[in-house]
Amino acid sequence: MRILKTILKCVALIVILVVACAGLWLVYAAQTRLPDLDGELRHSSLVGEVRVVRDDWGVPHILADHETDAYFALGYVMAQDRLFQMELFLRLARGEMAELLGPPLVPIDKIVRSFRLRAQAERIVGNQEGLPKGLRDAVAAFMAGINHCVKTQPLPFEFAVLHIPPREFTPVDCLTVAAVLPITFADGLRGDALVTLLKEKQPDLDIDALFPGYDNEVPVTIMETLEEAEAYLKAQGTASPAAPVAGPASAGEEAAVHEGLAAVRSVLASLQSLSERFGPALGSNSWVLGGSRTRSGKPILANDPHVGLTNPSTWYEAHLKYGKFENYGYHLPLIPFPILGHNRDRAWGMTMFANDDVDLYLEKFHPDDPNKVMYKGEWVDVETETETIKVRFGRDRQVTVRRTPHGPVITDAYRLLNDYDGADISLRWIWQQEEYTDIQAVYNMAHARDYDSFAEAVSLFTSPGINVSYADRQGNIAWWAAGLVPIRPAHVNPKQLLDGASGKDEPLGYLPFEENPHLKNPPCGYIVTANNLSTVKPVGAAGKLAGYWQPGDRAGRIEHALATQEHWTIDGLKAVQFDDRAYAAPAIVKCVTEILETATLTPLEQQALATLAAWDFGHNVESTGASIYQVLCDFVLKNALVDEMGEKLFRNYCVLADHWNFFKHFVHEEGSPYWDDVTTPTKETCADIVLRSFQDTVAMLDKDLGGDVRRWAWGKIHTMEFKHPFGYLPPLGFVFNIGPFPSPGAAQVINNMLYAGGAHSYDVIAGPSTRRLIDYADPEHSLTILPTGNSGNFMSPYYDDQAAMFMTGQYRELRLTEEQIEAHTAHELCMKPAGV
Repeated sequence: MRILKTILKCVALIVILVVACAGLWLVYAAQTRLPDLDGELRHSSLVGEVRVVRDDWGVPHILADHETDAYFALGYVMAQDRLFQMELFLRLARGEMAELLGPPLVPIDKIVRSFRLRAQAERIVGNQEGLPKGLRDAVAAFMAGINHCVKTQPLPFEFAVLHIPPREFTPVDCLTVAAVLPITFADGLRGDALVTLLKEKQPDLDIDALFPGYDNEVPVTIMETLEEAEAYLKAQGTASPAAPVAGPASAGEEAAVHEGLAAVRSVLASLQSLSERFGPALGSNSWVLGGSRTRSGKPILANDPHVGLTNPSTWYEAHLKYGKFENYGYHLPLIPFPILGHNRDRAWGMTMFANDDVDLYLEKFHPDDPNKVMYKGEWVDVETETETIKVRFGRDRQVTVRRTPHGPVITDAYRLLNDYDGADISLRWIWQQEEYTDIQAVYNMAHARDYDSFAEAVSLFTSPGINVSYADRQGNIAWWAAGLVPIRPAHVNPKQLLDGASGKDEPLGYLPFEENPHLKNPPCGYIVTANNLSTVKPVGAAGKLAGYWQPGDRAGRIEHALATQEHWTIDGLKAVQFDDRAYAAPAIVKCVTEILETATLTPLEQQALATLAAWDFGHNVESTGASIYQVLCDFVLKNALVDEMGEKLFRNYCVLADHWNFFKHFVHEEGSPYWDDVTTPTKETCADIVLRSFQDTVAMLDKDLGGDVRRWAWGKIHTMEFKHPFGYLPPLGFVFNIGPFPSPGAAQVINNMLYAGGAHSYDVIAGPSTRRLIDYADPEHSLTILPTGNSGNFMSPYYDDQAAMFMTGQYRELRLTEEQIEAHTAHELCMKPAGV
């Protein structure tokens, strides 16, 4: 026995030494592969000299005389700072993750390839003659800069560890990456399938009640006040505009839908895996204040887009200046033009419009000819393509994708993996159907000279839909709901599987852009967007807007906060962006405490109830009330619904906005059938489930944090750790990850720090990808912050230098003027034409 213990100790010691040596080698490899941020380079494509000055936050300021030189420099420095991230984004978008990380990534590769992102990008690039020459030349120069960096600079250490060969990046890669992020925003891919599954699973229940949108409330919209919205809805005789309802299905249609359910489950499983690995892309806040609402009399723009919080950060900051052009932009790695930006004349921010631009169709293939599908009552040809997924540490897999007139048959991705042989479901996504001009849109926005040219640029967005907020030095504020809005037949409910064979469910066209929702200089002096509904009124031929709007809590709280004073400064708006007060909590807490006050509770439960009753509805890291509230809400929803849904579908449901739209009204509905636990012989009531959930809450917090309620601080369970891809391996997380930090904020508050719903894990996985405050009284001293840093290189000082500031609501000042740049220069790289 003693010998065995000695052997085990030796083995443990060896393992520790191996891990320690591996960690030291990785640190050494990272240090020796840092890029050269100073010096000089020459390249034959350069026309003139370029200065690249990195400031004390690692932000490159690119000063050139020619546009193509500036974009060459941008590609070069972006590759210096984010090459491994660019490689991962591209592999994700192309469905090549399994080639890098092995068999566990095969399902994700299959579903991504079924979307045909690369094929669509190749088609767009093949038709690029229709794009402006300036844009095409800028993209080519950007790619040349990336590829020159790949050839001449040391590759990041991750390339050596994972044996990633260098590649030559192309414009097709740029567009492929541009398309992958919208997948995580397309709630229609999850919601449409989930509605169908639940109706099959529980045919006797009102499943539509679980997906209410704003039917249970007067919505907080962008274009109307609450009073205006309520008056309009009252005049229509409804609490909310009626959604289209499909007529009764025939027996054959019902059988076809039933047959497709196995495929729907596979789609949901892979999408859930995609969300859990890369974070949900939900939320975003933006508001603009006109001069009548600011102390200076000049507009202010505030924006904090919410996405999965990654390491490196989502955005790459860069400041470009050439000729008369200047822009301080926020770029997605591998995309040359800024999605967010500003200069001394105008600024813009974005949130998701959240309109429904995705439809799922049940297809009917010819029984004797698999290359034919019925479309509008006739048999038409099907496009078919087979690809090989290379798999590290496993056998390669084949994936065959068929494309109908609606789009790719997404169920094909699961046939080999799951031995699926059921009905076929295709995806109709505007991005794949119409000419994609979004890259031209962001290029033109950055080059706009006035309000009108900016508006014209916004009109080029297709999919996904975007809310564009705008402010300029002339005093204008504006907002556009940008993107193609489908016009569907009146009977179509776009949140259910549609009939792909008859033609009766086909879209009728798109709303002209000039009819899209839009505001300019409204009398109230401000415009707030938070992925909420644009308007309660019909929008042209599209009628009631169809979408997957986020709950109105954030929008309502922003409007409430802005109403607390008449004139604002950016210093005052810092607190608004970091606000963590729950908008719906007062009504929910009142409801549950009234139930619990009459229940028999243990002394610990009584203390917890008293803490909840005294809570101020905020979510700072010391708040104990926030911990009790959030855990209790999760348990109430789970104990009420998991018996009808099952664990897997319940977790899918918790990803969707409707889970909160349902819950915050459900707690007040004592007669809802969902209170009954169908797994027990008795019929549970609202009071039964609330009491059980409160007991579960106290038991969980007692187990995890101890028996002293005062120690149940929100920041102890709600934490943020920015994980490097290597940091998912526990021993390496200590080396490469940033954090963990106790995190303020929560879901459905302005400081929207999201966790995975339905799992009782409160680790933050998504939140503000940047916070910006642009003041046109003094644009040279505007404020920003990134979640981690501008560099993705582990040993760089700019890898994690903003993380602690971000988590505590601090900002840094932008360097915009020549004097600011010179005073804060940390590195300088000079680029010259070859032979000069």
